[in-house]
Order: sequence, then structure tokens, then C-alpha cells
Amino acid sequence: MVVTLTGACTSSVETSPNEDKATTQIVLNALSVTRPDYEFSLAPVLRKSDHGLSITLTAHPIGALTLGDAGRVAVSVMVGKNSTNTSSSHLTETRLSRTLKLLGTSNETSKIASDTLELLSNMGRSVEVVAVAEFVKPTTEAEIVHEHSGLAQPQRLLLSAGGGKLPLGNSFYCGQSCDGKAYMAPFQEWVATLQPNDQPILSAFGLDLDELKSTARRGTVYGAIYENYDAQTLLEIASNPKVKALYIADVNLRCTSDEVPHCRPMRD
Repeated sequence: MVVTLTGACTSSVETSPNEDKATTQIVLNALSVTRPDYEFSLAPVLRKSDHGLSITLTAHPIGALTLGDAGRVAVSVMVGKNSTNTSSSHLTETRLSRTLKLLGTSNETSKIASDTLELLSNMGRSVEVVAVAEFVKPTTEAEIVHEHSGLAQPQRLLLSAGGGKLPLGNSFYCGQSCDGKAYMAPFQEWVATLQPNDQPILSAFGLDLDELKSTARRGTVYGAIYENYDAQTLLEIASNPKVKALYIADVNLRCTSDEVPHCRPMRD
């Protein structure tokens, strides 16, 4: 499932539709931007009480085995009256989140690149790989998704450097018809709607409105997430001159229905 940053998806119980819709969209977008290692449901359950607005939705770690409800976790966010005292349940670290934190931290990218090439070269055709590309320098979206870039189309672009913490990310939403603005535009459009009185909600997710606006203005890309690509495609990505390093986050066996019991993700 893919989170669309500009989507308006709510299911309300005794709520004020316009106000609650706007609040829910801020929460969904904040989760998507700050946890690019998860996918989030677009059908949250909203409940109004004397304490404020409760928003409950499900999340699934990218790269985990996706059979049935395996790996799914519930996320609860409580937005207090007047958007004060916002709190959110904790999402655990994932293999992908640990990999994302490597962006901008390593001085041994040449060794990482060599090890990655060797690992991918030895993988068979029956695996799908989740990988994170770190670009040589901050670049533009058009340079990455352009048909002549030599890069496969990623699921998510990373909008900050990371440097030991999770970088900001946004979701792939346009199928195969990207027009060169398909990743950054929804993020920029969402940030443009934010007001100073939204800061209490943003703070619950570690976001600062001024920093978000600066990120939107820059429009630069630091890396990308490639989800469930074959090893040969990732070898081509790793060899691209725009890519500083490619990190392997997860490996899954390609399964048919009768093979399901034997298919498991890579272990830590």
C-alpha cells in the first residue's frame, strides 16, 4: 500500500468533518514523512471525546513479509483540544530504518559499494531486495526519475541527509506516469498548507514547520528507497555514477502460493 501525501481519507465517528479532516491529513502526512520505513493505511478510524480527537490506523514495515496481517501494527494518535498535547504511539525500529540512518555517516563508501556489488552478484533470481541508494551529492527529482537517468524508478525519495537519524521521505504515488514533479510536488503542496498553529501536532512527530518549509523550498533529494527489485536491476543502480553507495536493507524470496510456508525475509 502506498501513502498519498495529498489524499483525503477519513472515517469519522461523531466528528466535525472539515476540522477533523484537516487534522487527520496533517497526522497521516507527518507519519509518512518521518517514517519512510513504514506504509500506513489510508482509512483511519476517528473518534471524538472530551479529551480531543483519537486517530487509529495500521502500519506495515516496508520489506517485511507481507502475507495477511503479518507484521502489521496499530498506530494511535491523540490530538488534544485546539491541537495541543498531541501524542503518538511508538513505532519500533525496522531493518530499513537502521539502513536509512547510514545515509551521510560513512567514510568507507567505496568498500560498501564493493561489498554490495559482490553480494548482489551472488544473489539468485528468486529474491527481491529492498535497498537504499545514497546519491553522490544532493540532486533534483528530475535528475533521478528522468528516463535517461539510468536509474530505475524508486518507491520513495529521501528529502534530507539523515546523518545518524531517519531522513525525511515521501511516497511514490503516480504509477508509471511520473511527470518529473510526482514525488516532490505533493510534499511541497502539503507544506504550503501548514500554519503556525499546526506546530503542536508537528512537534509530536519531531517536525519543525520552518525546517519543513526550507526543505520544500530547496526541493533537493539525498537518496531513494527501492522496494522489491531484482538483484540485476540493483546492480545497475549501484553502478550508476549518481549513486555514492547502495545499502541492502532486506531480502525476500519470491513466492508462489504453494511456496509460502518456505518464504521468509532476511534475518537480522
